[in-house]
Amino acid sequence: MANTGVSDVASTIQTVISELTTQTLIQESVALAMAGIWDRSGEVGPGMDTLDMILLSELAIQDVNEDGSAMTPQTITPVSAGLVLNQHKSVPFSITKRASLQSRIDLLARTVQNGLRSLAAQVDDYVFSECISNAGDTNVTAAADALEAIRLAAKYFDDQKVPKAMRTMVVSPGFLWDDLLATNNVIRANEFGSSDPIRVSSVGNIFGIEVFESSSSSLPDDGFLALGMEACAFARQRAVSFSEQEQVLGERYDYTVTHLYGAKSTVATTNPRIYVYDPA
Repeated sequence: MANTGVSDVASTIQTVISELTTQTLIQESVALAMAGIWDRSGEVGPGMDTLDMILLSELAIQDVNEDGSAMTPQTITPVSAGLVLNQHKSVPFSITKRASLQSRIDLLARTVQNGLRSLAAQVDDYVFSECISNAGDTNVTAAADALEAIRLAAKYFDDQKVPKAMRTMVVSPGFLWDDLLATNNVIRANEFGSSDPIRVSSVGNIFGIEVFESSSSSLPDDGFLALGMEACAFARQRAVSFSEQEQVLGERYDYTVTHLYGAKSTVATTNPRIYVYDPA
């Protein structure tokens, strides 16, 4: 019978946990499901903790003059302050030596997943907070109803020439249950062709904005965060950092699963692609 060394065990477990981390974040994170969050994780190589940022700005349209006069080139320059992966989070845990390799892998996959769900929630809190702090407009005036509040967000995006494609918003439970789903035009959605908003307690698309719901503490209690396409960039190291240490006297193995990520607004100051509704 072949012997399985400690390094082999650690390598096997690291592979399982790395795949589980990616799977859990995709399934559990609301922010990473939104088109307004530009996921640049694929650009993060081993050991990298910073990405160059190309700030999104509107390029001016120029006339083509047939008299030979030159047009003016517009320079696209990475900003000096890039997207820094400065959120360093870890899930530490131990498991007894009595467990076999397969048992350890099964136990870790089930147990660590709960920690990773908490990590996904922290990712949402951090990304939403970054967006809100760079909002182009924060509306603190209470609208007549939920649909009016969303209409104003859509109008703001139009006024700012934000692309109509892939507009998204994430609403708080208070806004969803107390305002949006309490609106007659939403409650009677089945009369207009679909009862999905009632059945799934969510609304797919209103005024061209896809609606998500999150209980993130970063969101306004009775409001929402609306994002235009690629309003905020996000990146993480896809291969989690995994460490194992044998505790001989304790008859156990100690593990840490460490994850590094960061987010940054794609506009240096106030971002016209970010709108916040936070009624007083």
